[in-house]
Amino acid sequence: MALACPRCGTQNPDTNSFCQSCGTPLASFIAQPAAPPVGPPPGLAPPPPGVAPPPPIVGPPPSAPPPEYQSPYYAPAPGYPQPPVHRTPWVLIVSAVIGLIVIMAGAGTAYAFLNNRNSSQANSTGLLPSPSPAGTPSPIASPTATPASGGKASNATFTVTVPAGWVIASKDSTTITLTDPNGNAVAITSGTSNPPQTAQQNKDALDKSLAVKAPDAHQCPNTKVTNGSINGASGIFWQMCFTLTSGSQSVQAAAPLFAGANSDGSVYYGIVLLSLASNKDAFIAEAGPVLASIQWGLH
Repeated sequence: MALACPRCGTQNPDTNSFCQSCGTPLASFIAQPAAPPVGPPPGLAPPPPGVAPPPPIVGPPPSAPPPEYQSPYYAPAPGYPQPPVHRTPWVLIVSAVIGLIVIMAGAGTAYAFLNNRNSSQANSTGLLPSPSPAGTPSPIASPTATPASGGKASNATFTVTVPAGWVIASKDSTTITLTDPNGNAVAITSGTSNPPQTAQQNKDALDKSLAVKAPDAHQCPNTKVTNGSINGASGIFWQMCFTLTSGSQSVQAAAPLFAGANSDGSVYYGIVLLSLASNKDAFIAEAGPVLASIQWGLH
């Protein structure tokens, strides 16, 4: 079919793109054919109205992130979350000691002390024990009978002499608490520190945790912070005074403390006495032979 030039009217073969006389582009080649409508592939009927097409096929879900906890017996691979590092939870130590006094009060021993109904020698004393490496304090056991003078109490980290008439108030792998016939207590503790901590860091942690249980805790009047050692364990001695409450009764208490560490900070040592502030010095003298008998197993 011949194509007429819109400019000069010359008839051109239908294969020409331009007029053979004047060169004007022919209209049939200027207009581009419309793209065919998009429809379903051959052989597939379109979905009926109101029905959504099926969802596209996707690949498998991405792999889950590495777990937050891994066995403590195997080191996690680089880039994986590292397990939490054990730190001595001193606040649990303080809570355990205060809890021991409360339990003793329930048994009647410390109740007499707190009400000041006993003789001038009646007092309640407790050392702040350190926790086990797992960070979970052991439940306080009922007092058990102990041997006569010269008997020993021991655990995985130290040994201590039990005087005649004293009993074991509690014992676990790192801590032993002894009580005398009047309800006074001495708790001794030792274990591993991870990460390592100095004696000063252990002291700071003890002070902070004691303040949680006794907000009015302060250094006892006419006392000083000194450096020293107990049977080869180097550390710091100091004395804290605060109000101790049991039920509706309260007394002014004193806690002579010792916080120590070995040379590289991998082992901690702790001793805490708890007594009436007015009887503090007398109980320090009474507990002296017990403290002198401690044989540390970790160095």
